[in-house]
Amino acid sequence: MIVRRHPHSWTRKGPFPKGLLLLLLATLLGQAGCSVIPSPLIVGKTYTNFEYEFSADLPDGWVPAEDPEDVLERKAGWVDADMASLVLTRPDSQALIAVMNEKLRLALPRYINLDPPYWQERIEEMRDELDAEVEVKRFDYHVYKDNLVTTQQNYFLSQRAFKPEMVFGVDALIVENKVPQRLIFEWFLVPCRKEHACQTIVMMVCHEDHFEENKGAFDEVVATLRAHDYYD
Repeated sequence: MIVRRHPHSWTRKGPFPKGLLLLLLATLLGQAGCSVIPSPLIVGKTYTNFEYEFSADLPDGWVPAEDPEDVLERKAGWVDADMASLVLTRPDSQALIAVMNEKLRLALPRYINLDPPYWQERIEEMRDELDAEVEVKRFDYHVYKDNLVTTQQNYFLSQRAFKPEMVFGVDALIVENKVPQRLIFEWFLVPCRKEHACQTIVMMVCHEDHFEENKGAFDEVVATLRAHDYYD
């Protein structure tokens, strides 16, 4: 999500009925075939990205940025813009919410078998990379390795639309250009493309003084996040 691009690096109106949305998605996929990936789609307030196979609701007042790279450059220049599939902004706020994605080569069971220290080491690497870009005043995190199993079980129940569970979450206070900012993100790892895994990161950055007024929007994106495995 910021700087280097490997699996654990991260720096640099009303909704349609679910049945109608699924019918529309199936129609689009049937028309597109396996070789063409449709463009992102917004139905009601639900955004669906077919390339990275996820969907989430857009919080009220938040809209997808027309130029995500420009928004990230201005508001979070240390983020790897190439990984950002969706950047949300609100006209009356300096905050941003971004969804970052990357397709990985290994299957999810390979990650499930890794010991807990592996995940803590990866998070500490993230902190070091972030600290090289901005001043990190605080960096708190929690690891939920067992959620990988839950995610896989959810996938087995319905691979076309399943709930990913957070593997780890971070709450940090950073200072960029002398401005204190709150950075939070939740990191998910999901089965995708049948035998691979994909990472999805939901991140929010905002001025520290405006954190509480924006946190609800972040929580809504995370709560409505769904993964999909459409393609062979």
